[in-house]
Amino acid sequence: MALTIFIIYFLLLAIIGPLAAKKMSRKDSDDYILAGRAVPTWLVTGGIIATLINSATLLGYGGSGFSLGISAYFASLGFIAILMWMGIWFIPRLRRANIVTTPELFHRLFGWQHQVVAVILVMCRDVAVTAGASIGMAVVLSSVFEISLDMALVVTLLVTLFFTVTGGMWAVMITDTLQAVLLLVGTTIMIPLGIAYIGGWESFINQIPTTHINVWNAGGSQSLAWILSGALTCVGYQTLIQRGLSAESDKVAKKSFLLGGGIALAWYMVPFLVGVVAVVIFPTVSPNDAFMSVTTLFGSIGSIIFAVIVVASCISTLSSTVLTTASNISHDLYKQWIRPDASEKSVVMVSRISVVAVAVVGTLIGRSLPYILELLLTGGRIMAASLAPVLVAVVFWRRVRRAYYSTIAAMIVGAVGTIIGIIIGNQAANSVEGGVVFVWALDPVLIGLPFTLLVLIIGTFIETRPLKNRILSSAESSGT
Repeated sequence: MALTIFIIYFLLLAIIGPLAAKKMSRKDSDDYILAGRAVPTWLVTGGIIATLINSATLLGYGGSGFSLGISAYFASLGFIAILMWMGIWFIPRLRRANIVTTPELFHRLFGWQHQVVAVILVMCRDVAVTAGASIGMAVVLSSVFEISLDMALVVTLLVTLFFTVTGGMWAVMITDTLQAVLLLVGTTIMIPLGIAYIGGWESFINQIPTTHINVWNAGGSQSLAWILSGALTCVGYQTLIQRGLSAESDKVAKKSFLLGGGIALAWYMVPFLVGVVAVVIFPTVSPNDAFMSVTTLFGSIGSIIFAVIVVASCISTLSSTVLTTASNISHDLYKQWIRPDASEKSVVMVSRISVVAVAVVGTLIGRSLPYILELLLTGGRIMAASLAPVLVAVVFWRRVRRAYYSTIAAMIVGAVGTIIGIIIGNQAANSVEGGVVFVWALDPVLIGLPFTLLVLIIGTFIETRPLKNRILSSAESSGT
């Protein structure tokens, strides 16, 4: 039964790739990376939802709900709430710039040095997501069929890479939308089914540990850091930005982000509540196993269906992030420096090759690290505390567009400060044994972000002072 269901599911995904390729009328890099900027509302919305739901969301946030209760919802609140703001004010401005990738905007305004830094910081998030998604779906497939983790990785990667390489963004958007429906419906029904298994709502409420209904259980500092990190990660998340750039119009982009944000705001309580259900029914399991433990309550067929849902969440995210990172390699590196005169055909070919390379590298990283959710959040923290504030400033603050040194210094200082915070703070972090996420004494994003803002704001005012004032200051300092 399990083999039949998975074969049907994988075949459906594989068929979509070549079919989606037929929609690429121009066959150029813009067609491959952004679906020719012609994607309708329902596909953009589905792509946004599917991008937000991945293995870290289900397994990681389910484990956070198991460990911390509803207070862990703060880990997602900033991320999803900012989506609606992006649709109204942020994405339309980026669309008018007619860019393909985020680093391209930095190159236009400042030059190749900014673009290099931006590419590195964007990849911090996307490679981490790739790693988490690849290892998450392999863990599930390995559990269902009792095969090795490496074999499960090979199978799932082959399926994902086939439709992504052949169909590009059109294939990703179509498969994302189909999987978004499956994810929203399939995961939400787990809560009433789990509560019914416990004996009803009243019985469920009476058995929840007191700590798990305390909204401040994770602490005020950690909650604030989660909200800030989530919001900034979302703003700088190139995979989401490219969803907006792919829309057929500004109106479609705005509507899609409003719909996606509204749906996600309500749905994101689901994995945390599933974790709380697991605390009541399976109090002795590892937080890592909380989500999948609840799926076992619904019989063999139910378990298989929920396993497909988890794999679907991973595949949708993996296909999106590898395509995004491949666009950085082909558009920002290959076309910019290696072969500026490259034909569109060769850029598309490099994109396809890069999709495979990024997926393999991300999988190897995920294979070597234990914390699924913390892996995703680590890359997100680095990008959120460095690139995202500068990107927002560049879009909305005209003066900062003339601050060449301050912008690049702010990104570098913020990234370094966050990495130092991760290294040092890791020693003092409190983590639940077998858990999926750290509760930091001082979250690294609260270390890196202030440095970024200080360098950016103070540096911009100094660097962009009127020329007359700078000449006088220079003369005074030299004693003339």
